[in-house]
Amino acid sequence: MANSSTSERQLVGSADDIWIWSQDNGWDLTRAPTHDAKPEMRPLHLSCEISNVTIDPAKTALIIIDMQNYTMCKELRPDTAVPALFAAQDTLLKYGIPAARKAEIQIIWLNWGLTQKDLGTMPPSALRVFGWKANNDVADCISARVAAPGREETFINCGERPRTVGIGAELGQLEFQDGTKVDAGRVLMRESWNAAIHGPLLSSFQESQSGPKPDILIHKNRNSGLWSETSDLAEYLAIDGIRTLLFTGANTDQCVMATLQDAHARGFDTILLKDGCATDSPGYAQQSAEFNCCRNWGFLSSCRALSQAAFGD
Repeated sequence: MANSSTSERQLVGSADDIWIWSQDNGWDLTRAPTHDAKPEMRPLHLSCEISNVTIDPAKTALIIIDMQNYTMCKELRPDTAVPALFAAQDTLLKYGIPAARKAEIQIIWLNWGLTQKDLGTMPPSALRVFGWKANNDVADCISARVAAPGREETFINCGERPRTVGIGAELGQLEFQDGTKVDAGRVLMRESWNAAIHGPLLSSFQESQSGPKPDILIHKNRNSGLWSETSDLAEYLAIDGIRTLLFTGANTDQCVMATLQDAHARGFDTILLKDGCATDSPGYAQQSAEFNCCRNWGFLSSCRALSQAAFGD
């Protein structure tokens, strides 16, 4: 529903779930008690692709997805340790996290963290992702097929083979270049080293625990943290009254977008911070996510834009 109050301002939505649009200011997502009232906290005016947005920090969360040792540790998974992941980590530490803390936006770390019970109920579709791999070295099957003249209607049918260690399997002892060793634990199991927040990000999380608004760690057992109404993330957001979600993490086109799309379908405000997320997929996967976030699944902004909004620099 869209009702025009003036020629320049429109109310979009229904009941207590209303956005306000204007040509000059873009979208107001604050959901103030009355349409002319101001949010309890100072609203943030966030620069975005296509249309800017205004958000209420009290109803907003910065969600950092799967920035875990399993994803980020070079010694553990050298095949997926791409520079873009570490660039996203650095951007979060320099811009995204400080900005969220300055604006009193809740920071939520959303990580794979399985229990033994989860393993017994995992669908085969999820088990395949972590337990099998293509039976050749072609990482980008789509580009390889399209690049072959006259083969656009064919498929690279190389088959698959089980991985050495799948979800829940023991990774064993891991040795770093400096000689230190660690028990990496079972793949993505809760409380294991490999499922813990990665390196300097973990330090940031721990420091927050003595601050005025400690970060929250929430576990998930699917690519999406909002695949179920009873997921831990869904229940937390409902209790805390959070309506606007800023998405970062890894991998952009997989767990980040899976959660963002489910959030969008459930009526949350979804904003992808493009420089705070990355993927080990081909570059077009990141581009596709960004394209759709600024047109179909919410808005596209950045950690740097959030920092400018919070600090005014």
